[in-house]
Amino acid sequence: MTDLRPRDLFTLSVVMGLMLGTMSFFMYIFANGMDVTNLDRAIEIGGLAGGSTALVFLCYSSVRYIERNRRLAEAPVEIDTLDRLQMLLHPIEDASASLPWADEKPWTISSHVRRDRGVLSVDLHDLDVKQSKVIIEQIIASRDWLGRVRIITGRGLHSKTVPKIRPMVIERLRQVTGKLNWELLLKKGSVTLRPIGDAPTVKKWILRFIFLGGPITVSFAFAFRDLAGDGAHEQGMQVGIVLGILLSGLLASYRERQ
Repeated sequence: MTDLRPRDLFTLSVVMGLMLGTMSFFMYIFANGMDVTNLDRAIEIGGLAGGSTALVFLCYSSVRYIERNRRLAEAPVEIDTLDRLQMLLHPIEDASASLPWADEKPWTISSHVRRDRGVLSVDLHDLDVKQSKVIIEQIIASRDWLGRVRIITGRGLHSKTVPKIRPMVIERLRQVTGKLNWELLLKKGSVTLRPIGDAPTVKKWILRFIFLGGPITVSFAFAFRDLAGDGAHEQGMQVGIVLGILLSGLLASYRERQ
């Protein structure tokens, strides 16, 4: 959401509303056996569904947009994350020069610490278990600023014995991912650490809920009142209020990813 402008939020909200409104319109017609004699009701249902969707999306995206811009404005100017990580791991390049295979397969900062399709990548190929452990501990200690990082472990296909580096990496990271709010994604030959963000404080949750709860709950109350039909307006409004409050609470609980 970094490059979005306020008018983009409105545009996306309208598009989302139109999509769901159109789907609801046709679903109502299909549910009534392709009866097109009551198009007014189908249009009403499509409008209610689309309008509610657009409002929910606009409120939610606006909160995230405002919070993100505020956080970026308050954040100190720092050097590029890749440059910082390369400087942090530079001693590994010097230490790895003494490895038996260093002349043929050297481990260097420029070739093994890079940005691959936008994601920071650290390649542990051409290192031993000892140096790999040092890198993993440096990554763990850099959790506050590192963000998403991919660690290329290999699959141990060329190991003379059982693979050692990949099991070590997975075991160590599993010990800390919960405490550091990291999600560990395992793939063949690599593991990726993805920050899931911190849960909102009580104060932030309340502020989000106030901002989201009002318009969403009111919108749901009137939408479900009309959807309930004659004779059930009160019950429909009650259901809409309850669902609006629940949805607002869920939306207010999102974690802010790095």
